[in-house]
Amino acid sequence: MSTYKITNITNLAGKRDFKFNTELSIDFVDNMVKKTIKVKPNDSVFLSVKSLPLSVHRLRVKGLITVSEIGETELAKTISANKPVQKPKILKSSKPKSIKVEEVVKTDEPEDSTKAYGKKKAVKKEVVE
Repeated sequence: MSTYKITNITNLAGKRDFKFNTELSIDFVDNMVKKTIKVKPNDSVFLSVKSLPLSVHRLRVKGLITVSEIGETELAKTISANKPVQKPKILKSSKPKSIKVEEVVKTDEPEDSTKAYGKKKAVKKEVVE
C-alpha cells in the first residue's frame, strides 16, 4: 500500500474560474465499501491505497488537485506535527461559596402614602458557608 498526499489547489485558480474555491469530493473503495472524502480549498488529505482511484485521476487532469506519494517517515512527522498538545490541568482550590438568600419580611410601614399598610417587603442577605 502506498500513501498519497492530495492537496486541493482550487484557491489558486482565477477569480472568475468556475471551480474557484470549491470543495472537492474524492470517491474511493475501502474494504468493499465506497467512501467519500471532502477536501476544502488549500487543504490536504492523506490516502493509503494500492492504486489511485479514478476520481483522483480526473481531478488531477483537470488541474484541481496535486498528488504526491509520501513515505512512512514523512507521514509520521506530519501526523506528530499536527497532533494537538494537551495543556496541563490546573486544580482549583476549594473556597467557601457565598450564597444569596432572599427573606420576606412583613412591615407595617407604608411604601407610598397612597398604598395600604401591611405590604410585604423583600430583604436580601448574604450567607457565607
